[in-house]
Amino acid sequence: MIVAAIQMPCVSFAAEEDKELSLIAAEQERSEEDERLDDINPALTDTISTERTQETNKDKKERKKKLKQARKEKEKANEQRLKDSANQKPDKRRDDSTIIIDPSEPTRIEPSQPKPQPVVDTKPEPQPITPPPIESKPEPQPITPPQIETKPELQPVIPPTVETSTLSDEKIVYANFAEVAHVVKFIPLYMPRKSGYEITAIYAGSGVAEVRYGRRWEPNVSLTVRTYKRRDGEEPQDISGVTGVKWRVDTTTGTTIYIAKISETEQVAAWAVGHYTFSAQAENLSYAGFHSLVADELVELSRHYYLDL
Repeated sequence: MIVAAIQMPCVSFAAEEDKELSLIAAEQERSEEDERLDDINPALTDTISTERTQETNKDKKERKKKLKQARKEKEKANEQRLKDSANQKPDKRRDDSTIIIDPSEPTRIEPSQPKPQPVVDTKPEPQPITPPPIESKPEPQPITPPQIETKPELQPVIPPTVETSTLSDEKIVYANFAEVAHVVKFIPLYMPRKSGYEITAIYAGSGVAEVRYGRRWEPNVSLTVRTYKRRDGEEPQDISGVTGVKWRVDTTTGTTIYIAKISETEQVAAWAVGHYTFSAQAENLSYAGFHSLVADELVELSRHYYLDL
């Protein structure tokens, strides 16, 4: 068998020796293999022996000895070079560093960076602070309250031609509601039958219509409602005919109501809507019952039917 050994130029001397030793070991293995083959096939003895006699054992020992001697010489030369390099003084460092360029890699050209310039801290000079002008606030002016329009109040004045206790010669008794309405030229305020009150008498005099009521299930309870239509420019006045009482003002309904107690069993009220003036007087009715009757029924009806259109 023929074995070719290729040595690379970059392999060290130790690697060459290892290869030689491996070749010698391979030759010994081949010799042992050939001996085994001789036992198997004697006809191959001449060929194998001829190949093995090309290099004797003595030659191998001589070659191995030369290789070891050459390796020692190279090791000594390497040690001497290391000593010489250590004894040499290092050169002064240069400002410009040497750049080693690998030819296998593409050359990179680094952009030239500008040298940093010294930073000059230029602070602006402090300017004098001018205080802002102080706004002069106007002095507070005295507040003048708005003028409140005072509505004319009902004055408890009894018309001279109307009496509440006794009939006058100028008061006329009418048979029904339609007759008195035709005389006074307006529809007097009245209580509907559903409220429990029935008309007992109707009077009129000097433009004042008076309707008297009785309660069906309480005969001792009586109610008198008066209505008067004022002329243009005429101020509202009390038409109840009651004097000497302390009037109280009630505005819970939105309409000013004057209400007073005549006695423990009698109450009176007066109010005005548009051009009309009204009054109501009750006997044998509690103050709370009378107030509810006036505010919730009579005043409510007058606010709907006696507005100036």
